[in-house]
Amino acid sequence: MDEKIYTVSEISDRIQQVLGDFIPAVWIEGEVSNYYRSRAGHIYFSLKDDQALINCVLWSRKADALSFKIEDGMDMVVFGRVTSYKPQSQYQINVDKVQAGGKGRLFLAFERLKKKLSEEGLFSDELKQKLPEYPNRIGVVTSAEGAAIRDILNVSKRRNPAIEFVIYPSMVQGDKAAQTIINGIETFNKLKNVDLIIIGRGGGSLEDLWAFNEEELVRAVVKSELPIVSAVGHEVDFTLSDFAADVRAPTPSSAAEVTVPSRSEILGEIEMLKDRINRHIELIINRVKDSIENITRRIIARNPEEYLKQYRQTIDDLERQIDRLVKEIIEKELILVNNYQKQLKSMSPKAVLQRGYSLVYKLPDSEVVKQKDQVNKDDPIEVEVSDGRFQARVTDNHKK
Repeated sequence: MDEKIYTVSEISDRIQQVLGDFIPAVWIEGEVSNYYRSRAGHIYFSLKDDQALINCVLWSRKADALSFKIEDGMDMVVFGRVTSYKPQSQYQINVDKVQAGGKGRLFLAFERLKKKLSEEGLFSDELKQKLPEYPNRIGVVTSAEGAAIRDILNVSKRRNPAIEFVIYPSMVQGDKAAQTIINGIETFNKLKNVDLIIIGRGGGSLEDLWAFNEEELVRAVVKSELPIVSAVGHEVDFTLSDFAADVRAPTPSSAAEVTVPSRSEILGEIEMLKDRINRHIELIINRVKDSIENITRRIIARNPEEYLKQYRQTIDDLERQIDRLVKEIIEKELILVNNYQKQLKSMSPKAVLQRGYSLVYKLPDSEVVKQKDQVNKDDPIEVEVSDGRFQARVTDNHKK
């Protein structure tokens, strides 16, 4: 039996077929060498370690999208398929994704955990809770000295100064950060002293934000009975906590925009409701008047005494129905107005004084005392409480 004789091209095709069938797309890490970019924009380079080297090609469409520059000697992780280059009978990697070395390992860990938790259903929309429309108190788990809490409080003060914030100081970076954030979430859920929770921090590298990718923290976010808003980093930053949270805010400032209702918008809604109530009542009254006038004209036109009696009785019945209907409508609408007024009153900064707090002013300029360093011993001060003011004098000022 004669054996088949292959051409060089045929055997190269067989090799390429075997590589494609038996070696799936893989992640490979190594040191970059022999970097070259062609006029067409394609990038050619090799990845090597102490014992081997493999050629790689990154086509121009993906090369143009790189966020960093590839250089010889760089530690890098690539994802692609093993193929053969027929003209030179070499195998190579057709690169699809590229990550710088250290970040590449974190990126792979991120993708693996994201896939695992997603398959468990932890990122499902069915688990998402709705944020309260009018919260009175909001819990924040973040660094007490970071930019994130300052941004949240500044935006909140502008939108609605009556909203209270309870801050749970936590670490937001490092090996112990995730556990301190979990402690904050669990504390708020145990005390139930807030309506919702914001967790987050300012921007940073993938390593800086890694605490918000820890599996234990993601599970704590999903487990929380209180709604959670995740506000980590900048708009381009995504963490696993963002996917698990009920709402993802691109920045800490936007978290305040999402959670704090605007006082001016509430006032506008109340005015719109009042106008709608007035128009509704006016429309009903006009319809009743038209009905009475029509009946009256018919009575006058017919004029028989019996009809007159019946129509008078009909008018009396209609008047009773009108009185009852108008009264019911007014009572319902007044309840709505009172509810809005109570809501507005609860958001007044003065309402804070009713809960036992007070404001301290430094005399004689009536400057609000926000920090103890503003006053010294024997300085005259004035204290405002819920039912008035009284004057006092500083007897001591302990300074740590």
